Amino acid sequence: MRQVYLQLSDPDLHWLIPDFQFMLVAAIVGASLLTLLLWKQRMGETRTACDLLFWGIPGLLIGCKLFYFAQFGFPSTLPGWWRSEGLALYGGLFGLVAVWTACYIVRPFPALSFLDCAAPALAAGLFLGRIGCYLAGCNGGIPTDLAWGVSFPKGTAVYAHQLQAGLIAGGYDRSEPVHPTQLYESLFGLIIAVLLWLLWRQGVRRGVVFFSGLLWYSIYRFATEPLRSDTGGFHPFGFLTFSQAISLIVGLAAVYFLVRTHAASTGHSKPGGISARGVHSDERNGTEAHHF
Repeated sequence: MRQVYLQLSDPDLHWLIPDFQFMLVAAIVGASLLTLLLWKQRMGETRTACDLLFWGIPGLLIGCKLFYFAQFGFPSTLPGWWRSEGLALYGGLFGLVAVWTACYIVRPFPALSFLDCAAPALAAGLFLGRIGCYLAGCNGGIPTDLAWGVSFPKGTAVYAHQLQAGLIAGGYDRSEPVHPTQLYESLFGLIIAVLLWLLWRQGVRRGVVFFSGLLWYSIYRFATEPLRSDTGGFHPFGFLTFSQAISLIVGLAAVYFLVRTHAASTGHSKPGGISARGVHSDERNGTEAHHF
C-alpha cells in the first residue's frame, strides 16, 4: 500500500504530500464550501451557514474524539490524547448536531433546511475522509483472498491489529491482504453524495434529504461492520459492535422521521407550509435567518 500519493525529494515541500491529515482538512473544507453553496442557492445568503460551520467544526472534531474514547476507553496518559487516528465518524455527526441544536436554542434558524444542505456535503466529506483513512492504514478490513485485497505496511493500524491477533509474525514487512473497507466506504460516500444532491434538487419536504442520508449510511455501516477489523472495544448489546448499535438507533430515528413526514405530506396543506422547493415561505424573507 502507498501511504502517500507521491514522494517529493525536496524536504521543504513535504507538506504537499497528501496524508490522513491532508485529506481530513480537505474533507472539512470541501464539505463546508459545498454546504455554503447549497445554502446560498436555497436561502439567498451565507452568513447563517458560515456561523453554523464556524461553531460546528470544533464540535465535529471533539465529538469524533469523545466517541472514540467511549468505544475504546480513555488513554492512560494525557499527552498525545489528541491522536489523529483516534476518531469515530458517528461522534463527529453527533457533535455537529449537538452544536447546531445549541445554536438553534440560542437563536432559531431553519434547522431542517440547513441539515438538508449539509447532507450532500457530509457525504462528500465521507468520500474524502475515508481516502485519508486508507492512506493512514487505519479502519481496515478482515483478511481476504479477493483480488482487490490490500496489504498494509508496518506502522499502520491494520498491521498492528494482525500482529496482535497472531495473524502475522513480527518479522513480516506487510499485513495479510484485507478488505479495503476504507475505499468501500469512500465509494459509498461519493454515491450517496450524488443521490442526496439529486434529492435536494427535487425540492422534497424539509429534513427528508438529511434523514434519508442518515438511513442509508446506518444501513451501510450496520451491514459492512463484519468486514472491518477495528470492531473491538465496548459492545453495548453484547452481540452488536459499538457502531452497529449506533447505526440501529440512528436508522430507527431516521425511519421514524421519514414515515411521519410522508404521513404529513399526504394530509392537507397548511398556511405557511412548505413550498414546491421544500422551504417555508417565511424562511427566504429572513424571518428565521438569524446570525450568531
